[in-house]
Amino acid sequence: MAVALKENPALCYQCAKCSTGCPVSDEMDLLPHQIMHLLSLGIEDRALRTNTIWMCAGCYTCAVRCPNDIDITSVMDDLRRKAVEQGIECPIPEVLKFHQNFIKNFCRRGRVHELRMMGEYNLRIGKPFQNASLGPKMFLKGRLHLFPPKAIRGFKRWMKKLWPS
Repeated sequence: MAVALKENPALCYQCAKCSTGCPVSDEMDLLPHQIMHLLSLGIEDRALRTNTIWMCAGCYTCAVRCPNDIDITSVMDDLRRKAVEQGIECPIPEVLKFHQNFIKNFCRRGRVHELRMMGEYNLRIGKPFQNASLGPKMFLKGRLHLFPPKAIRGFKRWMKKLWPS
């Protein structure tokens, strides 16, 4: 079954700029341009079973660097969604839990409250005090906020249009 993508992977001419700019490429089993190559060859199942789609940070560095303006981040999102739909297990369970927790936190107000998200994530993986020593340092540097950010105006209506279920 072919993966329905918003982008056309056949447009990728394998320059690898996406892969060389990726900040998490060291954690991936295949690089972003290799995923695009698999998709252009029609080998979707292999792409769905990589840890690459789960390690993608969603930072859009790859999309910005792409000379063909392919939104590779969107492709990774589509692949993750398809993997979940097909019941393909994430090769690194903590990454799936982080991803699910991030989406849940984002869906609350359209923005992520890092303190809450990381607290919930740490509880989900059974390590409630993981990285706890970073909290005070981040707070003092203004990088961690005690209260959640304000919700984006009209976010709930926008989400219902996007995902009506």
